[in-house]
Amino acid sequence: MRHKGVIVAVVVIVIVAVCLLWQKPAVRVEKPVSPETPASATVRRLPERSFPARTTNRLGDTLTDAQDPEFVNKVFPKFREFIATLNRLGVSPFESDVQPASCSKIRIIHIPNGIICPFVIGDGWTAEYTQAGSFEGITHFGQRGPDNPFRAISRADREALNRLSQQAITMPEAVAWPIADRIADAFGIDRARFEKPEIHEEALFEYRLGMQTIRYRAKGSDPLNQLNYTRSLTLKATSPTTAVLVMYADREPR
Repeated sequence: MRHKGVIVAVVVIVIVAVCLLWQKPAVRVEKPVSPETPASATVRRLPERSFPARTTNRLGDTLTDAQDPEFVNKVFPKFREFIATLNRLGVSPFESDVQPASCSKIRIIHIPNGIICPFVIGDGWTAEYTQAGSFEGITHFGQRGPDNPFRAISRADREALNRLSQQAITMPEAVAWPIADRIADAFGIDRARFEKPEIHEEALFEYRLGMQTIRYRAKGSDPLNQLNYTRSLTLKATSPTTAVLVMYADREPR
């Protein structure tokens, strides 16, 4: 009996010890910060391109506003250079200086070697900035909304076509060519890399829109493949001898 009592006592002691160990809170040992470790290493840094107004759409593109530092410091200066060139050539469609605050619907698309940034200017214009490798500049500019003649043409919108044609001024090709050549020189269109440029009047049905489009096709490429026309611009006559640029496209591979 005495031996049996000793066994029972030992069992009770073991059970009590296990319970005490089970209830003891776990202690997490923090790795001490070395005195030589900079304070910034212990604080989570915000991304370099962080801006509170930024959001992301389902495609992963960044949506932001005209106060975004990347837009203000990188994108808009190139657009300002683009417009300054048009002003110098006398073909700008803007009557006053364009400010960043007039831009909206800014989208930053990240590509393997840079970014593409389409944005809207005011209510009636759109532009696209591209930075790819060593290239940086405006690769598209044109109209949007109800005054977009290309939308009216593509939709065969007779009401819009009629309205736009009533405001149209006819410009002969012979007048359009020298203006187009000055724009091509300003934007670095190397004629040696393209076939002879083609020009055509923008019109549909009986509606003439007072615009001439000049297209540049890569040297030796198939004329039936529209992708080979990598540069184009459209002039809208403001008088029989003057015009403004209403569309510019640079789709050269980079």
